[in-house]
Amino acid sequence: MESNNEMTYTQAVTELEQLVQKMQDPQCSIDNLTGYTKRSKELLDICRKKLTEADEQLKQVLATIQQQ
Repeated sequence: MESNNEMTYTQAVTELEQLVQKMQDPQCSIDNLTGYTKRSKELLDICRKKLTEADEQLKQVLATIQQQ
């Protein structure tokens, strides 16, 4: 598992997909479910942050283009 600061959006989404598969498995124990849910929230926060950063950067680039 990578540190949250170094994780890319794609890595976070991939891990989220893996967690969803584990959570959907009928053999998933309640004990594991809590940890999976906490990690999922962390990954969603990473994705949200990366998307927000990308959105802000794109807006800046578009604003620069429009000024030219």
